[in-house]
Amino acid sequence: DGIMNFLYGGNGINLMDVAAPTAAAQAVSETVTTTVVKTAAPNLLRPEISNTITKVRPDVFPLDTILRKIGRLGKCDSREYKYYSSAVRGVSDILTAQYTQADVTSGELAVTNPHIWLADDIGFVPGTVAYTGGEEFRFKVTKVDNTNKKLTIVAVNGCGAGGTGTGSYIPTILTASKVTRIGNAKAEIDAQNTPYANMPTDTTNYVQIFMCQVEESLVESTHNKEVEYNINDFQTDAIYDMRRMGELTMLFGYPKQDVFDPESQKNVDLMGGARHFITKTITYDHAVTGTNAKLNSMSKENFAGNNGGFQRILFAGNGLIEWLMNTPVVEKQLAADKTEIIAGIKFKVISTFFGDWLIRRHQAFDDVDGYTNNGLILDIDNVERRIRQATTTTELDLNKTGQRKVKAYRIDEAWTMAFRNPDTHAWVEHVTT
Repeated sequence: DGIMNFLYGGNGINLMDVAAPTAAAQAVSETVTTTVVKTAAPNLLRPEISNTITKVRPDVFPLDTILRKIGRLGKCDSREYKYYSSAVRGVSDILTAQYTQADVTSGELAVTNPHIWLADDIGFVPGTVAYTGGEEFRFKVTKVDNTNKKLTIVAVNGCGAGGTGTGSYIPTILTASKVTRIGNAKAEIDAQNTPYANMPTDTTNYVQIFMCQVEESLVESTHNKEVEYNINDFQTDAIYDMRRMGELTMLFGYPKQDVFDPESQKNVDLMGGARHFITKTITYDHAVTGTNAKLNSMSKENFAGNNGGFQRILFAGNGLIEWLMNTPVVEKQLAADKTEIIAGIKFKVISTFFGDWLIRRHQAFDDVDGYTNNGLILDIDNVERRIRQATTTTELDLNKTGQRKVKAYRIDEAWTMAFRNPDTHAWVEHVTT
């Protein structure tokens, strides 16, 4: 009833322009910023019409439901939306060439990620002892050569001549040795440090217009029927399909602007989805029974080494769900029946020391051929919807204009997606070993 009440009462009004007086107006005695607006008017970009639409099979379109009801929303004032992602400064590096002990106190290490280092940083080489019986080697960086990917270092706890005993010489460090940046050290009179800025990378997505329209002839609407089935039911079906297309686009869309249709002689913009923007993959073999060790490894790949949240959503196809349910640690946790409700949708919670997965079977992975054994992990705090046109409903008076003797209604909206910090998300893919 709620859906039909809003549909028949829409008459082309953009619901973003209508404010329901649910609370007293707030006077803001400070500069109006996006943060202030979000606090003072949290529903500004989440119109009631959009929330009402989520009542049409909310569990079948879980990502769409979450973003409409509680997800991060923002406004988009153009056909395209550019957003930025930034990673934290890394601490791990790998040697690309062996350093051979040569009885010197200063030398160069060839590394993979020179950009994470600054002069005065302290490095730690786990597994490489300075000398027999000594501790693992530490060094201080004196110079960084980004062009040639080299660090000039001095030993902190070095070896003696010929690599024997304690001393101030740099020991042999093998190729592919792991190196960790553990801090920096400044002199007593130092008043400055080398500046470091981790510049964000930009990504562009495009606004796509989603639309559905339903019609019922005036004669048919008054005709006796064995089962009452009218435009109310047609509209529910149309909304179902519009949401289904939106959900699939968020998952599998490809971003492209001005795609030309030679039949209609019109251009359209297409929105990119998770399949395009999220490139990180976690693999498993569906034919091999899942083990606790494998699940822990997958969890580590997902949660470790990025700046995402401790809880992430896993949408999975039937094949992946089946594989997870047969994994011993998941079987035990399912017996405890730990669940969490997000936007009215029930998720099963699987906990690991690295983080928690909130798991939900997603029909789209079985609708799309070849994806039943796959899944998508999303850090939902790094997923947002940008709205150019909020959901609107318009009554089309085709009878009065002499086009057709029908009742007609159109629902349309225009929006795009942003998957920020892509390393916090991942595809789970079946790969035959």
